[in-house]
Amino acid sequence: MDQNHSLIEAREIAETIERLSDQLRPDVIRAAQQNKDGRRYLDRIEYALGTIGKALILTDYTIDEEKDIDKLEAFRESQQRMD
Repeated sequence: MDQNHSLIEAREIAETIERLSDQLRPDVIRAAQQNKDGRRYLDRIEYALGTIGKALILTDYTIDEEKDIDKLEAFRESQQRMD
């Protein structure tokens, strides 16, 4: 696989993950937690995200902890507004 193709693939993966992360709102998570199939879907999501995280870390990708904290705080605020 050439480097240009890999770069295009990375961009497409990033765009897909960003789009999907916008869909994974607190109400969606709470609804999924309410039944067996939904919990299984959440487990699959968690496993996939863990795999992505490990792949990034194991290939020497550095993580911006401050940016991650900002995203976590924004998510928590959105959950509180839903209550």
